[in-house]
Amino acid sequence: MLSRPNECVALTNYFLQRKEVDPAQMINSRQDFDHQELARLYRTREQSLAAWQIQALCQANEGLLLPADASINQAIELARRHHQPEQQATGLLLKAKLSLARQQPEQAQAQLDEAAALLGPEAAAPLYDALQLLQAGTLLHLHRFDEARQAFEQIRRQALQQGDALQQAWANYLLGEYYQWLQQGELALAHYVETLDLLSKRRQYYLKAMAADKAASLYAALGEADKAVQYASLATTEFELLGNPPLLIGSLLNLGRVTRAGNDANLALVYFFNALDLVKLQGDAELMARLHLEIGHAYLLLQSFDEARHYLGLARSAFERSQDIPRQIDTLLQLGRLHLAQQETGLALLQLERAKQLAEQRDDVPRLIEIHHQLAQLFESSGNMSQALVHHKAFHAYFERASRLNRLLTQSLVQGNDLQLQQERELTELRRQGEDLQQDRQRFALLAASLSLIAPLLLYGMIRNHIRSRRLQHDNKELNRLLLLEPRTNLPNWRQLMQRLPQEMAKRQQRSEQWYLNEAEAQPFNDKIYYFLLHVPFMVDLSERVGLEHAAAIQKKLGDYLQGRIHPKARIYDLREGQFIYVISQRQVVDLNQTLSSLERMFTEFPCQFELDRRLAIGIIGHPFLPKAPHALDDMRLGDILYLAMAAALQLAERTGEQAWVELLAVDCQQAAFFNGEIRHCCIQAILKGLVKVNSSHKKQQIDWHALAPEPAAPI
Repeated sequence: MLSRPNECVALTNYFLQRKEVDPAQMINSRQDFDHQELARLYRTREQSLAAWQIQALCQANEGLLLPADASINQAIELARRHHQPEQQATGLLLKAKLSLARQQPEQAQAQLDEAAALLGPEAAAPLYDALQLLQAGTLLHLHRFDEARQAFEQIRRQALQQGDALQQAWANYLLGEYYQWLQQGELALAHYVETLDLLSKRRQYYLKAMAADKAASLYAALGEADKAVQYASLATTEFELLGNPPLLIGSLLNLGRVTRAGNDANLALVYFFNALDLVKLQGDAELMARLHLEIGHAYLLLQSFDEARHYLGLARSAFERSQDIPRQIDTLLQLGRLHLAQQETGLALLQLERAKQLAEQRDDVPRLIEIHHQLAQLFESSGNMSQALVHHKAFHAYFERASRLNRLLTQSLVQGNDLQLQQERELTELRRQGEDLQQDRQRFALLAASLSLIAPLLLYGMIRNHIRSRRLQHDNKELNRLLLLEPRTNLPNWRQLMQRLPQEMAKRQQRSEQWYLNEAEAQPFNDKIYYFLLHVPFMVDLSERVGLEHAAAIQKKLGDYLQGRIHPKARIYDLREGQFIYVISQRQVVDLNQTLSSLERMFTEFPCQFELDRRLAIGIIGHPFLPKAPHALDDMRLGDILYLAMAAALQLAERTGEQAWVELLAVDCQQAAFFNGEIRHCCIQAILKGLVKVNSSHKKQQIDWHALAPEPAAPI
């Protein structure tokens, strides 16, 4: 999307030529389809949504804003038709971004309001984060500056509390833009530098590059050439890592400018020519003309007049063709300096008069200041003092006008009048502070008097509250830790299992989808997580058999023993009532029978002075249970299947008087639709029809599945 957006658009167009099909209809129990062939020819609804969204982003990065808007409209309509509010909200957020890029903040505000109405309380956190940033950015574009600043500050505080460094960095960066809008360069610079500090060890190339680029420009405006070069070089490095040629060209252009401003025109030429090589590959005539202007300026500083004349002539011709008046004026200014340096006063005068004419048509005050400054020098050098005086007066008149309007002057004028600009900046700031102080003077006096009376009480209260807060925080951490442990065995409990289970399942579901869509692989899915539900008989009635004191000691000893015996990459949870869940990745299980033997041996070898019933009953399933439809079953339904497997193992253990285990495994061509309904009934029907395979330690025929089905209560 960022490195080669044109190729990205072509790829998404090619993908969207496939026929859209529902994955549940791609498998027919009466036919044996080639799933790889289906994956090459068809696309699912989810894939279609993703493709339209990606295409819109790529078109926007290519500068094709109208086609990007059409693509995102397709994605929004598809999400609306299939009742997917989060995807619809995602599309509206992208559409709002496009509206801001087209300078249409009112439309962006309406689209963000519509997206906010679609997001429920269970929506993904990244969507809320993006919505908040876009809402604050839209306020900035609407010139509602106070609201925008408050929104950015709130986002930054929330991100700091949640430890979300990326969200905090984006808020800092946008606050920097806010202060730039208000022409408060020092505050903007502080926020850009803080953004870079937050992202110092992260691979966020785009944001780091943008922040470094802005910091370089601000340092250059402040006259700190070394720091400007340092940050411009950092921006170029990050853009190069990002791999986007147009952005890299712009960064090299900026690096060359700040290097040239630091009196190293030779090195600046190296950067300009590197950028020129990239522009030739891109074929961007406008960028090439800008580079010709910068190269000519650098050669002029090096007094290589022939080369300067050549490149400035190329730039002037290109800007005349494109009707780019401001850069045409800049080129004429450089040509005027060139002729003046070669003592060609007449040619210099022609160039500067033409530049003055164009600047007066546009009322371009900063450029008029520079032109009159150059004309005054020209007439002084030629001895025409009356004309020099006229242009000096015009220079001072335009300079005073620019100061009143608080406009930015050109870089050369800033360098020549640094003291005067600094005084103007300080006077403006002092005037603003004086107005604020005059309005709040009485209120501050009253507050100061009140605070002097209550300061000792406040100090005592703050110290007391700090001590109490520290104690409560420590108690809260300890309580949270204890809530995740079973007090009898000190093993992780069901709360800790339920905290980890959704993220663990989501990761396996994503890997299962990647495996299913991978056309180059034709192997079974081998990245499951095994869940072993163990029924330990002696833990059920331990207190009744040996008494509370001995039971507590045995349970504590068992917990410590199990923690030391399980596989280093496995986990075990105590669910009470004699039930434990043992969790291990399939990649750590060389042989399932070997793992089962290890579990049985672990409980058999547990040292205890009392006679214990150690005949385990173990139910086993793997997640995802349906690798080709990983989202079909949630954690509660998978838990029901796992308990069904353990119930079958208990039945075998009661009939044989031995340890028993039962594994339930869905066949590869299983349909997700078969499991719609009451999951225990559906699973038993799938077992009886052969759609779910049963592996066990004893003969499978000994299991009475009908007896394990839940029976409805008799009517009263």
